[in-house]
Amino acid sequence: MKVISVINKKGGCTKTTTCIHMAAYLAKRGNKILLIDFEAQRNLSIGYGIPEDYPYTVFDMLNGKAGLRLKNKKRNLYILAGSDMIDTEVYPLDILKKRLEVLEKMFKKEHDITFDYAIIDCSPSDLKNKYAKGKLQPKLNQIALYASDAFIVPLVHEKYAVDGLANFMYDAAAFKKEFNPSLKVGGVFFNIVEENTRRFKKYYLEVQDSVPDDYFLKTFVRKDVQIADATDEGESIFEVAPKSRSAKDYSKLCREILNKIN
Repeated sequence: MKVISVINKKGGCTKTTTCIHMAAYLAKRGNKILLIDFEAQRNLSIGYGIPEDYPYTVFDMLNGKAGLRLKNKKRNLYILAGSDMIDTEVYPLDILKKRLEVLEKMFKKEHDITFDYAIIDCSPSDLKNKYAKGKLQPKLNQIALYASDAFIVPLVHEKYAVDGLANFMYDAAAFKKEFNPSLKVGGVFFNIVEENTRRFKKYYLEVQDSVPDDYFLKTFVRKDVQIADATDEGESIFEVAPKSRSAKDYSKLCREILNKIN
């Protein structure tokens, strides 16, 4: 199972939307997908209509509770529900990595399911190390990256999002060097793009010039009202409007990401 974190320290950069449509694309092509809601707002779970009192959540898994259960939303697509309790405790850095290893073995043995990809919807927070009494107290994003094989960074063409990217990528590189040297950078890409605006063209070139070539994804996803329609229906764009421009963009984006990380 290849683990991919969808991550950015800024909120509103379409992390959850990216997870939903990327997972749908991969699942429709026969891959077994595990989606992990790893942030306290539970946006991924809400988007899939999973109630707050769902009997098993990521919080339960991190704390070693028996009775592991995933929500099977569609063929090939399984969701580990989120919990608003997830950020109330401090966990070891390797906790998610260990728990996912157990989950993989259990689902193979008990359900004959072998996951191809796990996609983690990360919280909007930074990657700066925090210590208490000289001991690292890992943040949720650090725990996610430690468990990951690769990460991708969705971005919107707004000043604060673009201005914060350099620091975030610097912290990600420092984390990779210290804690997970094999972690791959799947890339940075723009979402909800207004393609013909001067602002987008300006920020696209600015980011393209500021990050290494291997870190920049040329594909961007255009703004599309049908994405909002899909969200309202609790579906992906591939169910609601499979021939839309955003469906085409997400398909192209996923292919470019997979080429980088595989």
